[in-house]
Amino acid sequence: MARYYFDVHDGAQLLRDDDGSEFENDDAAVQAAARSTTEIGQNRIARGDLSDVVIEVRDAGNRHVCTVTASMKIERQPRT
Repeated sequence: MARYYFDVHDGAQLLRDDDGSEFENDDAAVQAAARSTTEIGQNRIARGDLSDVVIEVRDAGNRHVCTVTASMKIERQPRT
């Protein structure tokens, strides 16, 4: 098992993960980050916040593994 860190961008603020979580490999960490962006996005939408959710994944050696971004775009049609 390897330790991975999920740093979350919240607007201009970066919430650095100092604890990390253990995963089997990079792929498992990426999948977990994707699930986390979904959960964070659902919570934000419930508050009316449609901003992007961005998580940067890094490993114990501080190597950048990936960036996962989830975004919501709503296009409303004008009423006629």
